[in-house]
Amino acid sequence: MQMNTESSLVSSPIFAYGFRPFFLLAAIYAPLALLPWVGALLQLFTLPMPLPPIAWHGHEMLFGFVGAALAGFLLTAVPSWSGYEPVTGGRLLALVLIWLAGRVLFWLCAAVPPVLVAAVNLLFSLALLASVVPAFCSEGGRAHTSIGVGLAVYVVMQGIFYLSWLWPERLPGMTSIDVLNSTVNLLLVMIALTVSRIVRVVAMAARHESGLCGPFRLTVARERLAVFMLVLFAIADVFAPGHAVTGWIALAAAAAQADRISEWPWGRSMKRPYLLLLTLSYVWMMVGLVLVGITDLTALLPGYTGRHALSAGAVGTAVLAVLCIAGLRHTGRPLRLPRVIWIALAALVVTVILRTLVPMLWPEYYLLAGVALPFVFWLLAYLLYIVGYNHYLLSVRADGKPG
Repeated sequence: MQMNTESSLVSSPIFAYGFRPFFLLAAIYAPLALLPWVGALLQLFTLPMPLPPIAWHGHEMLFGFVGAALAGFLLTAVPSWSGYEPVTGGRLLALVLIWLAGRVLFWLCAAVPPVLVAAVNLLFSLALLASVVPAFCSEGGRAHTSIGVGLAVYVVMQGIFYLSWLWPERLPGMTSIDVLNSTVNLLLVMIALTVSRIVRVVAMAARHESGLCGPFRLTVARERLAVFMLVLFAIADVFAPGHAVTGWIALAAAAAQADRISEWPWGRSMKRPYLLLLTLSYVWMMVGLVLVGITDLTALLPGYTGRHALSAGAVGTAVLAVLCIAGLRHTGRPLRLPRVIWIALAALVVTVILRTLVPMLWPEYYLLAGVALPFVFWLLAYLLYIVGYNHYLLSVRADGKPG
């Protein structure tokens, strides 16, 4: 009986590969994770919780929404890179159930022991790490160890968040918001590392579809410099947040990212939404780093300036890009994004513009134009993703291959 159940799970499309359930869950949860925070700010409703609403919101965005997207990506990309057996069937179902349990517990965190909430959520990240470590250790996966290290640090950051929440006296001088900002910085590093592996494929596809030919190269040294500067910024922002030195490093990191994408194919190739998504993620990364740099070097801008460009902008756009690109490639389909993704992309751009500029330039309109409207456009972006991709994620591969 147990073997038959396992067999049916393996043969079910939704549990045939890690990206299928987790991409769908990430898209569904993206707007849901905003509801308690938006409801509290607009004074519509409050969710009982033993931690500040902004910390709840930040956790669920970075370790709930992004955690699901990260799981879907790693459980799919790492086996593809390494040739290692992917996590499917019952093992994949177990990971999904742990993630869901973590979300339920965080919504009920005022009614259950906080230690249980933290333990279950951390269990998911540890289980994800354990699921991909063997692939990183295999002969084919060693070249991608840096991403495995990034995932390990991500798990550590989640543990530090729980320490700052449950036992703040053990982390003097570090708040949960500091931990969340550091987690965003870590995700920027992971995006940079991942883009190194993705952009060559999608750039070549974009050039081919645009009728361009000839050699296309990306300079490895430029890629490494861009990653190194992001790592340096992440470290500086931990030990010297708001310091002038951190500000200069942020500006240098922005320049390194601009240098990196200067080699990407521009012109007609940027009409391909899959390449445009990756590029916009980098544009928001540069904007956010420049704003953080100016904030650290001057007293002209509020301390949070630039953080939304890095989180909702760079991270949010990168997540949508991965969900779109991997959702096609790993279901055996050509890189032709559904037309609704253009609208989703536009909605996401509007979201980030409002979240970045309104609090800084028009604080008197913060609740309407800086909270309510961005939530509507964010909801629209991921709703359109679900509309465009649910059939791909829930049905068998178009080319008949397993996965």
